[in-house]
Amino acid sequence: MDSLILLLLLVPLLLIAFRGSKQRKAVAQMQAEIAPGREVMTASGQFGVVTQVTDDRVEIEVAPGVSTWWLRQAIARTVEPVADPEDAEVADEHVVTDERPDGTPRSS
Repeated sequence: MDSLILLLLLVPLLLIAFRGSKQRKAVAQMQAEIAPGREVMTASGQFGVVTQVTDDRVEIEVAPGVSTWWLRQAIARTVEPVADPEDAEVADEHVVTDERPDGTPRSS
């Protein structure tokens, strides 16, 4: 009976450990595949584009002409580039106009 209770307690712990190991492997693989031109997010939430990669460091351009260096392990994930706002369709309810709903102009 005691061994059954021990087994019931051990199984969830093993499942949690296996899941964590799988996630760590996926993150390590993503960090190993970082290359210039990829948009990334650091663990602290900084977004930027990778411009240079050395053994354990990554240079990220966070604004035009502004680059910072990060440890490779600080890269949390790669992100898909944001679509150009000019290409995106804007929903009508988010468009601000200078007219009231009845068509008369708003006064300044």
